[in-house]
Amino acid sequence: MSRSERLLLWSAAVAALALRVLAWLHYRFDSDEQQHLHVAWGWTAGQVQYRDLFDNHTPLFHMLTAPLLALLGERADILLWMRLPMVPLFAFVLWGTFTIARQLYDARVAAWAVVLLALFPPFFLKSLEYRPDNLWNALWIAALVLLLRGRRVFWVGFILGCALAVSVKTMLLLITLGVTGMLWWLFGIGRSHEAFSRPGPIHARRPTAIVLLLSGFAIVPAILVIYFVSAGAWDSLIYCNVTFNSGLALTRKYLWIGRAIFPFTFAAVVWAAWRARRNEHPWRWALAVMVGVFTVTLAGFWPLISPRDFLPMMSIAAIFAAAALTDARRPLLAIGATLVLFCGALYYYADRFENNADWHVTMMEQALRLTHPGERLLDYKGETIYRRRPFYYALEIVTRSQMAAGIIPDTIERDVIRTRTYAAQADGPMWPPAGRAFLLANFVNLGRLRAAGQWLQPDGSFTIAVPGPYVVLDERGLAQGTLDGAPNGIRQLQAGRHQFTGARGACVVWAPAFERGHSPFHLRDRDF
Repeated sequence: MSRSERLLLWSAAVAALALRVLAWLHYRFDSDEQQHLHVAWGWTAGQVQYRDLFDNHTPLFHMLTAPLLALLGERADILLWMRLPMVPLFAFVLWGTFTIARQLYDARVAAWAVVLLALFPPFFLKSLEYRPDNLWNALWIAALVLLLRGRRVFWVGFILGCALAVSVKTMLLLITLGVTGMLWWLFGIGRSHEAFSRPGPIHARRPTAIVLLLSGFAIVPAILVIYFVSAGAWDSLIYCNVTFNSGLALTRKYLWIGRAIFPFTFAAVVWAAWRARRNEHPWRWALAVMVGVFTVTLAGFWPLISPRDFLPMMSIAAIFAAAALTDARRPLLAIGATLVLFCGALYYYADRFENNADWHVTMMEQALRLTHPGERLLDYKGETIYRRRPFYYALEIVTRSQMAAGIIPDTIERDVIRTRTYAAQADGPMWPPAGRAFLLANFVNLGRLRAAGQWLQPDGSFTIAVPGPYVVLDERGLAQGTLDGAPNGIRQLQAGRHQFTGARGACVVWAPAFERGHSPFHLRDRDF
């Protein structure tokens, strides 16, 4: 590298580090992060994933991070701390990208591939978040590094088995490896290159290697199968990971289009692979084919596609992009323009790096004060982390789509009453219609959360949906008057109609909420 290029490289690397620290503190928490953390908390609370609480992801990530969550304890800023384990995974992916790029090209391309990947907005933001995809991606990169070195096929299988225990999307990676290996063998890739004459992506020319690969692959999934069967959660695991997830396809009207064009897109990839089969470096050919096979398979069959699904291909794309940019007529200009584009996109998608993490911290402070351990709290997907939910399903898009189609029933009202749940997350568009109407009618706003209760009618009447302790309040506190003919105070009220005689504009609220400092007349929208 020239002096100018080294200066640009190190400046971009420092900028990537500074922006990552800023984003760690300020970037908003995705609802997926909260859902995953709630599942990890379930393990610390003695619950069994799938059997006792819902999740539609394979369990290894939650199991591995649960001990750290238990060590940190209940705290409002827990998601900031649980983003820390993502840092070594991020660093490992960068190291793996450098290692692969250096083997395919040289140290210059490898260095730029790392910088480009670190600043690529989808990778930057998703690798920051607490989510299984980061462990999944790191395991994939580890498998690629071993594959390119052409040895330890047993450990390649073991790593891929761990990846399957982290994400069902590993099946797409297995299909990608299998198809790439088959094309490698059919097209005779590498036979004329002595340095690359060792077996291809799945070692297709060595049956014993296939056995070793499958043996390593089976270890972790087999252990998990044995555990969940012994815990009586096997049927729940199959439902959550297979039946539930596949149910989304029934709600996608246009999914058939992707499947109909898949034969043509796949044929285009095979044709391109055939045309490029005499590439001077067989492993560049293999990785390019992997990107093509993975992309067309994902687009053809996956019912819900998001940027995080492409994480395993981003490192490869960064390597090819770095090779192209460094080979441009004016490489510094090409690289500099790309970096400016990436930083501008980051500024936009990270909401100008404003502090949007405090919203969830505020809600968590309210949740920890409003409810005590052992009390239930209804939220969308597990946003309040440390409390059991009365409704089994997480209200993510897969659930909401199936509820709208009538596949999954809306039992929020019944479950809230059955479990005596007195606290809920604030109103929003993710609630299903019937459940939302019930909550609006029978819960009152406290800020980021709600408590069971109701605003009194002009004649002082109100109804109770969830039996329990209640009190009538006004803006000064305990309202003066009589409740069902007795002086107002904390009363055990049964479901049904009740009457308050006294102050107007009053509200009946779950009594523990008032005792713990909450009132619908003084919303808790700021930090305590």
